[in-house]
Amino acid sequence: MRKLPLFLLLALPALPLPAAEDLLMGSVVKSDRWKMDRANDREIFDGNVSFRNPRYTLKADNALYLRPAQTWNMNGSVYMLRRFERGGQVEVNCDRAVYLETLEEATLERGAQPVRLKYTGADGRLLRGLANRSQAEYKKGMMTFTGAFSLSTENLDLYSEKGIYDNAEATFLMYDSTPAAVGARQGYDFAIGAERIKFFKDSRDIKFYNRVSGWVKDAAGANGKK
Repeated sequence: MRKLPLFLLLALPALPLPAAEDLLMGSVVKSDRWKMDRANDREIFDGNVSFRNPRYTLKADNALYLRPAQTWNMNGSVYMLRRFERGGQVEVNCDRAVYLETLEEATLERGAQPVRLKYTGADGRLLRGLANRSQAEYKKGMMTFTGAFSLSTENLDLYSEKGIYDNAEATFLMYDSTPAAVGARQGYDFAIGAERIKFFKDSRDIKFYNRVSGWVKDAAGANGKK
């Protein structure tokens, strides 16, 4: 076991910045096997790497800590859960994760499956996200998504090649490779594309920017009703 200052990995979408104050830096991580490689100045955790407390759960098949670089490398079935005081939680699954302690930045990468994000609001509403790669910059309150990025709610799907989450605005900016939004709202079905699409996480509002095109039609009419 070792004290693991790793929880800024959980500074992901929906995590309020003040929550950094209650990150339990220096808490204990458990694993089946632990090795101190003094020749290379690193620590190796192997098998069922985990940390749990009432707010956090962190799991991986193995982890490597490089002391000189102050860098954590986690591999295999990486899972992160952060619960919020006022209800709601965010869960992330990926194949690999790297955390730079000094810069307070985390990189999440896909394996056979993409990086998967699931945010459950205090009201029970779900927001799911997929991407090939994601980078969290805690000091900036930003998170970027690269490669086949998508967001899904109960009645809306958004697609783009890249995206940025801005914690200050609580918005996702979808851009590159003609972003599109497809879904149903207030009795209408729609499919709309634009150069950029901004999605507001809490209100679920959408804004479209530049070269907006697509269609909107009565959902009842789509089913043969007028």
